[in-house]
Parts: sequence; C-alpha cells; structure tokens
Amino acid sequence: MGKLIVNQLICVCLLSGCAVMASKEAVVFCQAADTVTTLHATSLGAEERNPFVRWLLETTGPGGFIAVKAAVALLVVQVHPEMSADLVRLVNGVTCAVAANNARVASQLSE
Repeated sequence: MGKLIVNQLICVCLLSGCAVMASKEAVVFCQAADTVTTLHATSLGAEERNPFVRWLLETTGPGGFIAVKAAVALLVVQVHPEMSADLVRLVNGVTCAVAANNARVASQLSE
C-alpha cells in the first residue's frame, strides 16, 4: 500500500506539468500530501528531520501541525497572484517531493 502511495505522488508530480505545478490547486494538494504523509510516517515511528516541524509537533501535536499547514496553504493561495510561477513550482515540487519521501519512509516502517 505504501509503495502505491509513493508511486502515485511521484506520478502526479511528473505528469502534472509546469502549468499545473504553478496552480493554486497544486499548492493545496502538495501541502495536504505533506501533512498527511508526515503524520502517518511519524505515527509509525519515523523521526521528523525538519527541526521546525519536529518542534511544532512536539509543542502543539497533530492538530497544531494541521492548523499551521492549512494556514500556510491559505497564505500561499492568497498571495499566489503576486508570486512568480517559477517560485510556486519550486515550492510545490519540494513539498510534493517531501511528501513522497514521507510515504516511502512510512512504507518501509510498515513492512
């Protein structure tokens, strides 16, 4: 199951193309994918490597983490028209790559 999720995330990123990766929808998708896979992987015992996210999870728990990720997505969607398409593509690409790595780690931990 975990490998399927990793493959789906990678396919979405590769097949979506540049225009889609610069869209508001991609911002929401990538942020949501990162949120869900982070929580899943850490629930299986994965170590969060991002010190800010680790602090956030330790301080506020999953609910606070979800709230911050939702706020980030809403902020980016709000300022999206003023952002460079290249910057949005870069941020979305990195965020989706992190989500794919989270899914990979979770897959390994659940074997």
